[in-house]
Amino acid sequence: MKKMLKKISVLLILAMIVGIFQTGEVFAKAKYDDVGAFRKGMASVGKDGKYGYINKKGEEVVKPKYDSVGYFIEGLAGVTKDGKYGYINKKGEEVVKLKYDDVGDFTEGLAGVTKDGKIGYINKKGEEVVKLKYDGSWGFREGLAGVKKDGKCGYINKKGEEVVKPKYDEVGDFSEGLAGVGKDGKWGYINKKGEEVVKLKYDGSWGFIEGLAGVKKNGKIGYINKKGEEVVKTKYDDTRGFWEGLASVKKGDKWGYINKKGEEVVKPKYDDAWNFREGLARVGKDGKCGYINKKGKEVVKLKYDDAWSFSEGLARVGKDGKYGYINKKGEEVIKLKYDDAIFFSEGIASVREGDNWYIIDKKGKVIRKI
Repeated sequence: MKKMLKKISVLLILAMIVGIFQTGEVFAKAKYDDVGAFRKGMASVGKDGKYGYINKKGEEVVKPKYDSVGYFIEGLAGVTKDGKYGYINKKGEEVVKLKYDDVGDFTEGLAGVTKDGKIGYINKKGEEVVKLKYDGSWGFREGLAGVKKDGKCGYINKKGEEVVKPKYDEVGDFSEGLAGVGKDGKWGYINKKGEEVVKLKYDGSWGFIEGLAGVKKNGKIGYINKKGEEVVKTKYDDTRGFWEGLASVKKGDKWGYINKKGEEVVKPKYDDAWNFREGLARVGKDGKCGYINKKGKEVVKLKYDDAWSFSEGLARVGKDGKYGYINKKGEEVIKLKYDDAIFFSEGIASVREGDNWYIIDKKGKVIRKI
């Protein structure tokens, strides 16, 4: 099972967002070495190689004492100390003792845990509801979780009952009622009863999103519906899945977009193309980035060196080593003057100027130095 916890130094790269609303107050000295993403009312913080959490008021609810911490998911966060893993709640109470060799995030009330090379599942009370007997595991999705035993994969329910016996070489998560499964190098899809509703005939498969799933055959990618009908022929070299009704696809070395009928609404002409977010998609050509709408119109010219997807109405963009934010009209609402910047989340974003990091609001006003 993949490690689910990461050092806060890694989380810092994703986002350094702290929700502190002390209007106009700026501190001369940062209290922490690292600040993680602000989510669900909590932000991880690090000092002298140890990690804890603060709340939106900036109060230190969990002192930096752990070797690594994760995000709070379903009310609990995985933490590690001296090589052992467990879980804490938002009060900092260790509701699951640090006794495991590895832990995963809670999904649908259960989390995979590892001890002495075997994996099982616990509930939020720390009770082992599925014995630690598997060699591999996936998180619960739509009531079922993939598990691996003696080299074969199947699915269990939350009672630990094997509803699909381990007989596949590989499995994916359930999505929209179906899951991709692989055997002898071929992939297809099963339902929750274990019935193979799409024969194992593809060389690769992706999860269903918005009613369609990507499949690979003879080196080319297309899309099928839940009946197994190929609604988009396998003719593309890469894809990033459907988002907001369109999917980015690659043909040769150029990217474009298709709709669910397989029609190319944006011809492959870009060097890169990302998923649509909030009605716009980031595209790149000749080393410059901009944004298009769903009709393919370039609403923000390709003039930036770097750009991220829109979040809460604003997008972080960079040019000549400086970063700021634009709105959906392409107006630079926060000037490109920072040395680094993170996407907006819950109305705030973190930015770096020189060696100092600050929290700003959507008007660019500094809320606090961190």
